[in-house]
Amino acid sequence: MSNEKLMISVVTPSHNRLEYLKVAIMSVQVQVLAPLPIEFEHVIHDCGSTDGTKEYFEQNLPKENIYYIKDDGTNKPDTKNRQLVKATEDKRKDGKGELADNIIFIRSEHKMPPSQARNICIRKTRGQFICVLITVDFYILQDDDDVFLQRCIHNFAHAIRENKNKQFFISDFLRVNEHLQYMPKEDYYGWVFKDCKEMLQAIFDSCHFIQGNVCYSKKLFDDAGEYDETIGMAEDLDLYVRFLIHGDHPVYLPVISHLHRMHTANFSIGCDRDKHHNDLRGIYGRNEQKLKSLGVELTLSN
Repeated sequence: MSNEKLMISVVTPSHNRLEYLKVAIMSVQVQVLAPLPIEFEHVIHDCGSTDGTKEYFEQNLPKENIYYIKDDGTNKPDTKNRQLVKATEDKRKDGKGELADNIIFIRSEHKMPPSQARNICIRKTRGQFICVLITVDFYILQDDDDVFLQRCIHNFAHAIRENKNKQFFISDFLRVNEHLQYMPKEDYYGWVFKDCKEMLQAIFDSCHFIQGNVCYSKKLFDDAGEYDETIGMAEDLDLYVRFLIHGDHPVYLPVISHLHRMHTANFSIGCDRDKHHNDLRGIYGRNEQKLKSLGVELTLSN
């Protein structure tokens, strides 16, 4: 990959967060990539927003970059069967807008779980690697209020080029309040494990979980089976457990990749011990046979 230009796709589901979303978009667009040969795109999925999100993108992107999901208006159809229809009208004033041409906008007319929203985004990506600002909230798509640091994509791309046989990368992040002010004692730092089994056991001991910003290959995502659309909580951890079962041990980057904004809309969601243990029981149950074959037990320590 030394002479090949690397394409990284950033995906962001959103629902009624236009002002936060604008900041998130800006943080992606101002990435400092030099000196590496990197390209990136930003695929945004608006899940039924009613705050002007749809109109904002229609007025600032060429019609070639805008797609509408044609379905029955519910979350019931499998997202693989939902048809994407290109916009037919350019609504920009004088054919100009304030958004970059590497942004793709997808609009659905209803709210949906994060698992569905992310699958729809990722199927539309062109990159070899996917970069997602992951959180664990249920039915509130928090990805749109997080903020990349300017070297985020560069740092992941550097790690990808240095670890050519690896497909899964994780990093650290900082928590900030709704005004982007640093929250002491709330940092997230990844751990280093010797292999996938040790990491899986730590997860099912309830001693460790993956919540930080991640970057993974599109091939790994396809091979492991996408986000599970039948579950409504911890769909991200469920996917990462399947990555580990697949044998893809993540490369840990000891760098701060992004700021995770905490505010009243996501404080109320919470993730106490009992809820986290229930999530782990569900994930373990769905993968029990494979986990037991690896010698991983569900222990849920206190």
